[in-house]
Amino acid sequence: MIEHYIPVNDEEWSHACEFLDVKYIKKGTIVHHAGEVFSEMWFIKSGLARSYLIDMNGKEHTWQLYFRGKSKHGLNHFMDDSVSFYEKAGSMLNFEVLEDSVFYVASLKELDKFISRDKKWDTLARIWLHNTYYSATYKRVLSLMSETAAQRYARLLDEYPLIFSQVKSYHIASYLGVAPQTLSKLKNESR
Repeated sequence: MIEHYIPVNDEEWSHACEFLDVKYIKKGTIVHHAGEVFSEMWFIKSGLARSYLIDMNGKEHTWQLYFRGKSKHGLNHFMDDSVSFYEKAGSMLNFEVLEDSVFYVASLKELDKFISRDKKWDTLARIWLHNTYYSATYKRVLSLMSETAAQRYARLLDEYPLIFSQVKSYHIASYLGVAPQTLSKLKNESR
């Protein structure tokens, strides 16, 4: 995936892998709790996870779903809250693993040092920042603000055609900003 954007020789690969830890995480594990400063970047090798917040009434709202190789656009490979990291403020998000998963995990501090040493890695970081974070967040916020529930549902199916075989319906409903009953109605109407 990296070599799609930049060429990398064996020595560069070896150096890049030095600061990555492989973590095997069980389903149901919360890998980061809201209120804590987020200090790592989690790259999904396999599995499924989500970030969510809990509002003042105790209701969960799924912010993002994270998985690899299952999206039309190939997005959502990275779990992080770099806003929390760079502002040194507690994250508003919890990060939960939804199925047994494997991650490559790097300290954001070490990742920043690594990226600053070589223009090649800096270029890759900027491409991924735009494609993964900015673009996805921009589209998500505008969708929530301007589209009907039916339009958000259609967009979700277009971007993630296999999502219902991988994610529980109540997480999908929360991601779309609708009640589970509304999601059920949308599913029935689209058949």
